[in-house]
Amino acid sequence: MTPKTGGGRLWGPIRAENPAARKLAETLRRHVDDSGKTLATLAPEVHMGKAQTGVYLAGTVPKEAFIVALIRATVRPDLRQRRQEEALALREQAMRPAPRTTPGAPVVAGPGAGYAVELAAAHARQIETYDRLTRALEQRAEVERAKNNSDKLVMVLLNMIHQLDRRVTDLVQERDQLRARPRSEALEDAERKLARAEEQEQRARAELRRAEEKQRQAEDLEARVTDELRRLTDELDRLRAGDTTSPLEELPVLPDEPESGPVSVDPVGDDIDAVLARASQVNDEDNTTLNRLSSELNEPTAGVVQDSPPDNPAVLAGRSVSAASPLPGVPDEGQEAVRALLRRSPAPDLFVRFLAEATRWENVKVHGIKRQNAKPGVPLDYSGYLRLRRQGSQFGGFAYVYAEHSSVNLRLHHTREQLDAIGATRARARVTGHRAYRVSIDLTDETSLTQAIHLATLAYDAT
Repeated sequence: MTPKTGGGRLWGPIRAENPAARKLAETLRRHVDDSGKTLATLAPEVHMGKAQTGVYLAGTVPKEAFIVALIRATVRPDLRQRRQEEALALREQAMRPAPRTTPGAPVVAGPGAGYAVELAAAHARQIETYDRLTRALEQRAEVERAKNNSDKLVMVLLNMIHQLDRRVTDLVQERDQLRARPRSEALEDAERKLARAEEQEQRARAELRRAEEKQRQAEDLEARVTDELRRLTDELDRLRAGDTTSPLEELPVLPDEPESGPVSVDPVGDDIDAVLARASQVNDEDNTTLNRLSSELNEPTAGVVQDSPPDNPAVLAGRSVSAASPLPGVPDEGQEAVRALLRRSPAPDLFVRFLAEATRWENVKVHGIKRQNAKPGVPLDYSGYLRLRRQGSQFGGFAYVYAEHSSVNLRLHHTREQLDAIGATRARARVTGHRAYRVSIDLTDETSLTQAIHLATLAYDAT
C-alpha cells in the first residue's frame, strides 16, 4: 500500500501509467497531507467533486487547472510558484513519457500483480475503516441522546426548583399561621410537608448540578466524536480515491432518532419524588454512557490497526485470571483475537463469566463474523464481535457480544418500560442497529451481569 505520509494518514494504491504520473500523484498527495485538509474540504477549493479529485490523486494525469488550484489550496504562498512549476513539469513528463530504447530495458506496462496486492490490502483497510466509522456514528448518536436527556433534565429541574421554592414559601406561611393556634395536628402536618419540600429542593439542586455537569461532558465528547468522524471519513475517502472496484458503495448512515416526549412535573409531593427518582436514573444512565464513550475515545490505539501483541501472562493475571485461560465456547481459531480484545476490555472477567454461562446452554455455539466480500474458505473474523447462536434455530442468533467493550446486544425488542418491569434497569432500549437486536447492556458489575444473563435467557428461549 502507498506509504503513510502527513502524520500517518493512509492513501489507497496509486494506479499510474508511467513513473512520471506516479511521481506526480505522490507529489500532489504530499501537498494535501501537508495542508492537513480533508478531501471533502479540498474538493470545492479545486472546483471539482470529491470523486474526481480522488481519481486525479490516484494516478490519472490531471488537467493543468486542477494542479494550479490544488497547489493554491495546499501550499503556502512563498512556495507556490516553485511547487507549481515542479508539478507541471511532472505532468508534462507524464503526458509524453520518453520511450525506452535501451536494449534489455524493462518495459513499464502499467499496474500488475503488485498493484493487485495493494488493491486487496486497500479494500481490507476500507472495510475496517468503514466499521470504525459506523461505530463512531453510533457513538455520536449516543452522545446526542445523552446530551438531549441532560438538556431536558436541566429544564425540568429548573422548573421544579422554582415550584418547590413557591411551595416552601406557601408552607412557611401556612405553618406560621397555624403557630398562632394551640398545638394541633394541622400544624404538625404543615411542618412535615415543609421539611419534605425543603429536602426535595436540596435533592433537586443536587440533581441539577449533576445534569449540568453531564451537559458539559456531553458537549466535550460531541466535539471529539465529530473530529473522529471527520478523520475517519477522510481516511475512507483517501483509501477509496480513484478505486472503481471499492467494496463500499457509500458511507454509513444512521437514521435520525425520534425525540422522546416531554417530561411533565407535578408539584405535589409524591409526584415530585417520582420525578426526582427519574432524574437520578437519567443522570446515572447518562453518566454510564458518557464514561464508556469517554473511555473508548481515550483508547490510545483507537484508529490504529496493530498486530495482536503476544500474550503476557503477567498482565493477564493482573487484570483477569479467567481471561488467561481458554475462553469458553470460542473456537481455537478465534482464541487469540478475542484475548487481544479482552486486554482492552473494562470488565474482562464479567465478559468471560457471561460467555461461560451462555455457552453451557443446550446447542449454543460461538461464531465469528463473515466479512463482506469474503472469499469462500476464508476463516471467520473474531477481531470485532462474536455471535451466540442456538444451533438449529431459524434465526441467526440470540446475542452479539463485544469483548473489547464488555457489552451484549440481544435479540429482544423491549421498551424502556418493559425492561424496567422485568428488573432490567441496567439495559438500554436501542433504536439503531439491527432491527431485531433492540436491547443492549454493558457488563460493569455483578448486577449488570445478572441482568445480562436473565435477558440472554429470554432471547435464547425466543429463538
